[in-house]
Amino acid sequence: HIHHYVHRAREEACASATESTPVVEEALRFYAPSGDEARLTALLERGIINMVYTPDEAERVVMESDHPYQNNANDMKPLELPGHESMLVWFDPQTKTEKDYDYLTFWHDEGKAAHYGEEKYSGGRDGSSENWPTIDNSLHIPAGKCTVGFVSDGSINDWGWRLTAASASEHAKQRTSTAVKA
Repeated sequence: HIHHYVHRAREEACASATESTPVVEEALRFYAPSGDEARLTALLERGIINMVYTPDEAERVVMESDHPYQNNANDMKPLELPGHESMLVWFDPQTKTEKDYDYLTFWHDEGKAAHYGEEKYSGGRDGSSENWPTIDNSLHIPAGKCTVGFVSDGSINDWGWRLTAASASEHAKQRTSTAVKA
């Protein structure tokens, strides 16, 4: 009887883990019929599937701007790595914004009273200097969640940004796999 109970509990847990949300439904509607592996991988990259199957814990999440990003942006988005007390953040090598005018800040919360790392991460456009954290020199955030603020002015934009937030063990794994490719 106990075995049966455990089995049923596991089935119920799986059912609730894949609970349908609009995001999940959209993902499945678009990608399940075609069985398109590249698209499923893209979903994994964007953390959607991660969120579906591991609602209480994720090893990494990806967040990105539009490419190119919009002018006059003033966005605040929660960044959370469920199940972790801290995270390491790094940016895609393609990341580029107008230096000093279009920038990202990792706020402790929406109150914007305190931030992690530099106050402004920006640059790279037209070869300008940049201070984006890289996979080899990532930003350590001693919290499982924070608020990402992105501000852009009224003109001149570029590709934008894509960040990955990950646990220390996942970061180590990603670093090893990029080193092998290089």
